Amino acid sequence: MELIRTWLDEASDPAMVRACAEVAYDNGARGHEVYWVDLPRRYANDITTTANPWAVGLLPLAATLGEPLRLRLPLDPILFSNLKQLLRVWHSWYPALSVVPVVAEVDSSASSEKGGNGRTVALFSGGLDSFFTLLRDREADGEPPVDDLLSIWGFDVPLTNPEAFQRMRPVLQNVADASGKELVTAATNLRQTGWATAAWGPLAHGCGLACVALLLERRWTRVLIAASYGYAHLHPWGSHALTDPLLSTGRTAVVHDGAASNRVEKTRIVAQSAIAMRSLRVCWRSRTDHNCGACEKCYRTMTTLWLLGALDTCSTFAAGSFDPEQINRIFCRGDGCVVYMREIRQLALETGHGNVVRAVDRALARSRRLLRVQAALTRLRQAAASSPASRASSWLLDRVEWRVFRNVLR
Repeated sequence: MELIRTWLDEASDPAMVRACAEVAYDNGARGHEVYWVDLPRRYANDITTTANPWAVGLLPLAATLGEPLRLRLPLDPILFSNLKQLLRVWHSWYPALSVVPVVAEVDSSASSEKGGNGRTVALFSGGLDSFFTLLRDREADGEPPVDDLLSIWGFDVPLTNPEAFQRMRPVLQNVADASGKELVTAATNLRQTGWATAAWGPLAHGCGLACVALLLERRWTRVLIAASYGYAHLHPWGSHALTDPLLSTGRTAVVHDGAASNRVEKTRIVAQSAIAMRSLRVCWRSRTDHNCGACEKCYRTMTTLWLLGALDTCSTFAAGSFDPEQINRIFCRGDGCVVYMREIRQLALETGHGNVVRAVDRALARSRRLLRVQAALTRLRQAAASSPASRASSWLLDRVEWRVFRNVLR
């Protein structure tokens, strides 16, 4: 695949300017695509002319497709070296991914200017991790303060739901105003292009976030991506303490932030903030601006807040709909959920809530059983693919799996 050219164009919102990149795929059937990111017009002079952001954004797709990544624009030498290392890390995690060549003109001028006069930006979704990055005591750790918050429409809230983002924006603005930060909003079509072929959670989301931020590398010298997991429980993931720094250029450092704290510790800090308790949005399932209150992530968050005595102060979850013992119905599909559930279990022990301890134990035992069932369904689906009635069999197995494994508690 090849980054052919980039340019600035008009956005549908007159207050925004559109940074565009034309990409051609080696597989002729895919043809060409235009990726775009809308950024505030007032920052138009800060938009980079290098290949840096697009190289970061395109790399997960190139590795997934097994196509060399060729760039017709200058690339920062530090980033060029970092990307080769990043590909090797990904391949060690996911052997099916290719260590593809990155072909570019390496130009030291692509990082010769320092950007942003030391300004720091934090990627901000309004979720627990990003709120912790905003609220934690950075001065105590000898770190510079956050100056700006960057929120992106088109990732967790899709472009097809503009009303949700319009409702979110004043909430985000209130958070920025209350914390003395400048809010920068962006929008992108990345997840509506071939880029969506790359696995969002395990591989691509850190690169997607950094791609948008690095488009304004002239403004920012530090980009903070909030950690999903603590150092004690790191595992292969699309945003990671090992990989996020490899998205840095000579001008802008990308920082994996907050991994010294686990999810319970983060929740304890966030629960002390009134503005966070009026604005917290953790739900991925709803694909909108509200918490569904029933998915695994919502229920884990509610349980932790309840154990900390703070659930009643969080107005973004429906009042009166929470039963802590319902956590026993959570199905943990991966290691991350298991880590969070064990943290909740420890908090329940410390706060004397034996009913929650038992509910977590039941959930983890149930999850192990369901994973075995899921593996059996996968084998049946593979066998059905060779059957004359494969379409009907596959449909039936899909329905069974959906009913058994949908991670909704009500």
